Amino acid sequence: MSVRNLSRRDFLRMGVLAAGATLAGCATPTPEVVREEVPVEVTRIVEQEGETIVEEVVVTATPPPPGKQHVHFSTSYAIEIYDPLLYDLVADQHPEIELEVSTTPFATNGGWETYGDNMITRIAGGEGIDVIYAPTEVLPLFTIKRIIRALDPFIEADAETKADWESDIHPSLMKATQWRGEQMGAPNGYNNMIIHYNPVIFEEKGAPMPTKDWTWDEFLEACLTIADVKGSEDDLYGYSFWGSGTFGMCAWYFNNDTSTFTDDWMDSNMDDPKVAETLQYLADLILVHKVSPNPAGWNDTVQFDSRHVAMRTCGGWCLNESKQDEFYDLALQYQPHKSGDLKTNIGVGAYCLATIIDVPEAAWNVVKVLNNYEMQLSWVIVDGAPPSRKSVADSQEFKDLPKPGNADMSIFWESLDYAKVIPAPPNFNLTEPILNRYYSQIWNGELSVEEAVTQAHTELQAEMDLMKQNLGL
Repeated sequence: MSVRNLSRRDFLRMGVLAAGATLAGCATPTPEVVREEVPVEVTRIVEQEGETIVEEVVVTATPPPPGKQHVHFSTSYAIEIYDPLLYDLVADQHPEIELEVSTTPFATNGGWETYGDNMITRIAGGEGIDVIYAPTEVLPLFTIKRIIRALDPFIEADAETKADWESDIHPSLMKATQWRGEQMGAPNGYNNMIIHYNPVIFEEKGAPMPTKDWTWDEFLEACLTIADVKGSEDDLYGYSFWGSGTFGMCAWYFNNDTSTFTDDWMDSNMDDPKVAETLQYLADLILVHKVSPNPAGWNDTVQFDSRHVAMRTCGGWCLNESKQDEFYDLALQYQPHKSGDLKTNIGVGAYCLATIIDVPEAAWNVVKVLNNYEMQLSWVIVDGAPPSRKSVADSQEFKDLPKPGNADMSIFWESLDYAKVIPAPPNFNLTEPILNRYYSQIWNGELSVEEAVTQAHTELQAEMDLMKQNLGL
């Protein structure tokens, strides 16, 4: 056993990169039950006197005892979302399975990158997790670390499921849950960022209603017409946006035909002039035109639902949040467009199989239950995220989510024809905090856009070069 001291950041970087040397030669594990002890080398974290001690140890995967087959599913969401329906469906369809559901949490001040870090820590610590929830942001990370395995052998051996998915799940969502041609997850709900706007305020202010093909100039004109900001508790902003996170920012980048990373997610694209143009446009909404608030400390939902902002960029889950506030004066439209083709950014949640599983067939059956019609319908009602299944998107329950409001939910499925997956490089947990730091400095006026993109490009490219070097790319 070898032991060495690492900072936590170095550990996470090592976890992403170390698999690269062997990735090309790694075949997808055969989907069959382990019949005997199999030695597996893993990395285990031990905390000691404020340092992270990483041990390389050899453990064994052993078959379960006769009787129930234990399957452990871990997700970022509260267990209550799956209880009791998931347990009941598994018990009814697969009585041989004993299901365990656990939550792998976000950090209080983090996003999907912290979920990825926390899941890495649990797996490296030796926890037996068989089915893993992975959104777009961390699916490549989990793949490179060999935490999850390809589903292709299971799909090809299961003709009924293959036909079901091909007929009912949108192809863009299947593609979004692949890594280099391999199907790494079963797409469940997804979200894309579209404009939620208050048509009552638009009418009161005499602003034209947003259209599918509206431009950045038309968007700005609407903001200027609507905004009434005087520094009082009655302020009304034209628009608010997240201001951090790849998922939120790509709604703007994609509609200016650019992105933070190159199309293969292997290099920084922050030196593209269109990136600077996009950031300058958003910064001016805050600092020059005064039609948008600084995103820091701004509660988007509360302010929108209390009529302090007329537009925001958000996903399907925001409808449920507004409904909880008994706010129904909202409509939906595509993001305004600057250049290139009309795009909507998507992030997809996926159910994945762990690489090391005692009972892979049982775990595969749990994945199928998680992704069936009943579970997806339950999910969208609770969470509001649009479903990956057309049958659920066409259900009256999904169409009625905004009721008694009149928002047209068909935009979500329609928008998949314009969908582009948000960039999620395998070192997303390292690059995301870098981008968020520079975004914050732009909105605060601490750095000019030119300074921020120059510095961010240098810092991001260094991380990308290190990743490629260790992956042998």
